[in-house]
Amino acid sequence: MKFADKGENKRLIERLERSVKDGRISHAYLFECPGNVDREAFAKALIKGILCPAELSPDRRGENCGKCEICSKIDHDNHEDVMYIEKDGNSIRNRTVASLQDRLKIKPLMSRNIAVIYDSGLMTKEAQNRLLKTLEEPPGDATLILFADNREDLVSTILSRCVKFRINSPAGKRSRKEANLRAKADEIVAMSLRGEPYYRVMGTISGSRLGTEEAMKLLDEMETVYRNLVIDDKEDAPLYDFERLYEGIFAIEEARKAIRNKGNVRYALGNLVLKIDK
Repeated sequence: MKFADKGENKRLIERLERSVKDGRISHAYLFECPGNVDREAFAKALIKGILCPAELSPDRRGENCGKCEICSKIDHDNHEDVMYIEKDGNSIRNRTVASLQDRLKIKPLMSRNIAVIYDSGLMTKEAQNRLLKTLEEPPGDATLILFADNREDLVSTILSRCVKFRINSPAGKRSRKEANLRAKADEIVAMSLRGEPYYRVMGTISGSRLGTEEAMKLLDEMETVYRNLVIDDKEDAPLYDFERLYEGIFAIEEARKAIRNKGNVRYALGNLVLKIDK
C-alpha cells in the first residue's frame, strides 16, 4: 500500500501491508490516533490497498496503483462500496449507525463493503450498542475502519471485537515541545525497564513540572514507546517480556483515566511509576 509518510508508523504500515497481501483482512479495525494525524489519507491508502484491482494479481496484492478508476473513485469519495459515517453535531447517533447497517446488507459491487467512522469515540452509547450487533455478526463481505482519539471512549465489547492499532504523530509535523516529550517518554520507559529506583524515574517526570494537558501528552508518548517495543519484538528476537510491555500499556491507560477523572496529576503519575518500575 502507498502511504504518503510512513515515518513513525513504518512498523504498523508494514503489518497492514502483509495482512492485506496474505488475504488476512479483518472485519473491523480500530485506529487510535492524535488529532494531527491525517485520518482521511490513512484510511484511503488502506482502502485502495484492499479494493484496487492490482490485488487480483497474487504478486501485487495489497498495492494501490493510484491511477485506475477504483482508486480515483476512492480519492473522490464516490466509490459505491465505501461508506463514510459522519457525526451529527457533536455525536454520532443511533439512526446513523442504523443506516449504515442497512447499507452493509447490500452485496458489494467488488470484493467487499467498507465503512469508515472517523470519530467513533463520539458515538452515543445507543449507537455503540447498535454497532456492536454488527461486530458480533459481521456481514460476510464487509470491513469497518474506526478512528478514535482515545479507545477508552468506546465500550469494551467493541474494543474486544476490533483489531487495534495506534497511529503515531507524523515525525515531520512534530514541534520541538513534542519532540522533547517523546525524548522524555523514551527516557522514562528505558529507566523503568532497566529497573532503576523509583525516586530516579519519578524525578525525571517531576523535573518537567507537568500540567494536566502536558501529562496526558506524555502518557500518549509513553504508550507509543511501549507499543513500538511490542511491534519490534514481534518482528525480531524478543528483547523484553511481552507481559511486562502490555502491563506498561495498561498502567498508562489507568493513569490517563485517573487524570481525566480530575485526579491529582502527580499522584496518578506516581502510581504509574510504581506499576511499571519493577
